[in-house]
Amino acid sequence: MTIPQHRADLVRQAVDRFAEFERALDSLEGVALPARTEPMTDAAAPEPRDRDAVDVVNHLHAWHVLLLGWLAADAAGEVPAFPADGYTWRDLDRLNRDLRDRYRGDGDPEAARERLRASHASALARLDAMTDSEIFADGRIWLRGATLAEPAHECLGGHYAWAIGALG
Repeated sequence: MTIPQHRADLVRQAVDRFAEFERALDSLEGVALPARTEPMTDAAAPEPRDRDAVDVVNHLHAWHVLLLGWLAADAAGEVPAFPADGYTWRDLDRLNRDLRDRYRGDGDPEAARERLRASHASALARLDAMTDSEIFADGRIWLRGATLAEPAHECLGGHYAWAIGALG
């Protein structure tokens, strides 16, 4: 999935993919997002990571929280911890497991979905408040010269596409 080149397209793609993800969740048995006995597979992880749909929902929410932190730090002229404080991209699997565990204890599938909906809306609102030039300006050191569109896409539309496949 390619990264959109305009804010409106980035937001539209995120909205469309999120709606697809919500429909995929709704198609699962019951409202409770049933737990699986075997972990779900993820080609990006060296071993199975997410046990059920709630783990996937929590995973998406956790990455929204990271995205919102990156955007806030960038707007303040600060260099955010990227991907997160105490982690490098080589630690991605450990970061994903730690993020999963941060939210796993709740156990309430509807609370997880509401948390996700809220963080999705917050991320969209933040992007909607930015201009194309803010989102697509090259040269951010913390992004190794990339634009904010890349992590925004990866944490929103691109991530929802992954999540739909993970539920499959």
